[in-house]
Amino acid sequence: MKKVLVSCTYYLPNISGVTVYVDILAKKLSEKGHQVSILTSRYKKELSKFEKNENIKIVRSEVALAVNKGVLMPMFWWDALKQVKENQIIFANLPQVESVWLGLWSKILGKKFIVIHHCEFNFTGSLANKLISLLTYPIHFITYMMADRIISYTKDYAQTSIFLKYFSKKIKYILPPVVVGKEDKDKQTEIKKKIGLKNEKVVGFVGRIAWEKGLNYAIRAVAKLEKVKLVLVGPYKDLVGDDSFKNLKKLIDKHSDKVVLYGPANHDELVNLYKIFDCLVLPSTNNLETFGIVQAEAIVSNCPVVASNLPGVRIPVKMTGLGEIAGVADSGDLAKKIYKVLNTKYDDKLFEKARELFNIKNFVNEYLKCIE
Repeated sequence: MKKVLVSCTYYLPNISGVTVYVDILAKKLSEKGHQVSILTSRYKKELSKFEKNENIKIVRSEVALAVNKGVLMPMFWWDALKQVKENQIIFANLPQVESVWLGLWSKILGKKFIVIHHCEFNFTGSLANKLISLLTYPIHFITYMMADRIISYTKDYAQTSIFLKYFSKKIKYILPPVVVGKEDKDKQTEIKKKIGLKNEKVVGFVGRIAWEKGLNYAIRAVAKLEKVKLVLVGPYKDLVGDDSFKNLKKLIDKHSDKVVLYGPANHDELVNLYKIFDCLVLPSTNNLETFGIVQAEAIVSNCPVVASNLPGVRIPVKMTGLGEIAGVADSGDLAKKIYKVLNTKYDDKLFEKARELFNIKNFVNEYLKCIE
């Protein structure tokens, strides 16, 4: 049994790809007998500073200021020191500027320090984004330098990363965890009523309902197709550091006959959504999306995918052959690829192979190797 610390900027009840990843990782390691602690931010005052959930200890560092999607935690250095002292294996989920403290204390105290690379800030977009990237780049780079091991989802993404290309000898590639609930026919009937399905084909999106996800292109693409409805599944209210929904809402309202704002869904509900989707779309437009776990979830649920031609994001379709890859920020090409997928009959054997590829046991075994 090892004492394992997992650090991330946000943890539950905040929902994002990283929080889901961390939650699955923590629970699976705990099930294998390891003692797991999570160090995260107390981004809402109503959250407890210390908590225990299913044998997992949660420690939240106080937040003094929130800047965009980041938070300023003035006492993180102290919280990190205490937690690194108590644990043997330290996992830092990046991007997280404060992880530099985890790396520093790990080196001083002789603990194994492992970085999990989820995405990275880029030097494009608004002046504020460029400034944040410029300020955080050297700190993150130092953190990667201190890492004993770096975990990346795919080589496809790593080769284009502004960080990972410098640390290829440290990298271990582990596909993200794929967990889906059990199918429920009655629930599927309820969902069909909720979204008002008639004879339309269903194109689904699962994730934060935000502008950066490229949903404006997805909406415009579906608007070009006859008898097709787009169902947007995911949180859109009170998104941490993101108020872009108000702009997206105007476009949703304009195409209200074609677009359904479903709202958030838990994992048990997701499998039933995937079962009624004829296609999942992931139209992301920047490198904040590095894989898209929802693609793998959909594929193992027998739902093909249309994904953007971004490093990492295109990999689930390339690995399985179950879908199409569309041009980035190109609603015309997205519409063509959606149409093609909706009119293609995929071999069941491809879905069976995909379930083997994305088996959660593979994910768990690779992490156990890192620890043991």
